[in-house]
Amino acid sequence: MDDGRSLWGRLLRIEEPWSVLDSRADALGRRHDVWIGIEVPRGWFGLRRAAPRPQPTHSWRHVNFGDWTVQVHVAAPHDADLSRHGWGGDATLPFTRALSQQIFALLREGCSLQSICTLLDVPLADLWKFRYAIDSGRWSAGEGMPRSSGDDPAAPDTADGALPEAADPVWRALLDGSLQIDIRVLGLKLMLARLRSQFEMINDEDIRMLKTQECQRYFAKNRHLLAHEIEQLRSA
Repeated sequence: MDDGRSLWGRLLRIEEPWSVLDSRADALGRRHDVWIGIEVPRGWFGLRRAAPRPQPTHSWRHVNFGDWTVQVHVAAPHDADLSRHGWGGDATLPFTRALSQQIFALLREGCSLQSICTLLDVPLADLWKFRYAIDSGRWSAGEGMPRSSGDDPAAPDTADGALPEAADPVWRALLDGSLQIDIRVLGLKLMLARLRSQFEMINDEDIRMLKTQECQRYFAKNRHLLAHEIEQLRSA
């Protein structure tokens, strides 16, 4: 048991005063459960001191360990700061910060929700909950997420010059409302209305970039229908 706790302590980069209290493996379900908390210090002669009151426990899905899923259960005091720990998370969301950042990176690459579910073996309902937190501005990518330094690596091919690149300011202008264009396609009107309402609530620059990439991908996918609108973007 101590060997298992020590192993998970290294894998999860647990730092004092936190400790791995227990770990269990479910071979049939291919799942690891890990319990993290502040271990009761030992007194004289190795005897444990009286245990404090039980602390609230949060449970989050963590990054996979090979093809095994990992669920962490954290017993944290009310005033505990878990913001710098990858194994911690938002009490209202289903994923740890480490897994949330992994999912966010896949979204920026243009992966669909269903493909992320298949790749990471996460429930679609949990993924929708996380996506809603992104779209409503409740989740921030944080300082740990690398910012884009140029073109979107998963951006559609724009070599023919018909569509501005993902880093072009025209996409931000389109979403923040400073650029208005004549729109003839109903689907584009609905998509822009949704993205603009989300963009208004979001302050995190990484997530705003995600929204501009989504907008560009929509134009690229429906390029044959949006010649009129694309010409206005090129002229902006």
